[in-house]
Amino acid sequence: MKGSKEAQVHYKLGVSYYNEGSRASALKELMRASELANRDKNIINALGLVYLSLDEFKEAVVKFQRAVELDPEFSEAHNNMGVAYLKMEDYDNAIDEFGKAVSNILYATPERAYNNVGWAYYKKGMYAASLENYEKSLKYSTSFVLPRYNIGLIYFDKKDYRRALAQFKRLVKDYPEYAEARLKLGLTYLKLKKRRLALEQFKTIIKDGQNDDVVIEAERYVELFK
Repeated sequence: MKGSKEAQVHYKLGVSYYNEGSRASALKELMRASELANRDKNIINALGLVYLSLDEFKEAVVKFQRAVELDPEFSEAHNNMGVAYLKMEDYDNAIDEFGKAVSNILYATPERAYNNVGWAYYKKGMYAASLENYEKSLKYSTSFVLPRYNIGLIYFDKKDYRRALAQFKRLVKDYPEYAEARLKLGLTYLKLKKRRLALEQFKTIIKDGQNDDVVIEAERYVELFK
């Protein structure tokens, strides 16, 4: 019992460090927790998340595999393993793990796994399957912005700029601070040769300053107008 309580102390510290972005400290605490409680699925899953954040994808997969060995119905670990496979561009294994995540009817956030399946199919160039899974994601959560954005990306890539425009306009209307969507809206206006409207979007991004990387990209496009 003492070891279990000590493991939970290290686990909670590790999760706290992870949420603060202190990856090294999180890794240290969670490794200690797993030594004290090597059959605790939550500790092992958390350890996998730290490895994932450190781009140690193979080690992350090892941890997530261990977590689902302990509990085959552990949807969070299946989803996390799928994300690790996505990062390694192993899309088929990613799709398989996301499928296992949503097969559990008690999974609290299936919309995330369905969105991830959609992204895996998108990376494989299978747009119809991708759209189908994004739509499934939205059935579970209409407020989840990622599938809405990703649907717009598919239309944009297929050069269906009218549909892309409608998708990104609705998204920016609902979430004005969503810099990535606003940037894509601007680029869609450019494709439709609506330069003034595109410039308005890029300038709004720069003014809002919500996302440094997107601001830099918007500034680059503004320079092209000069």
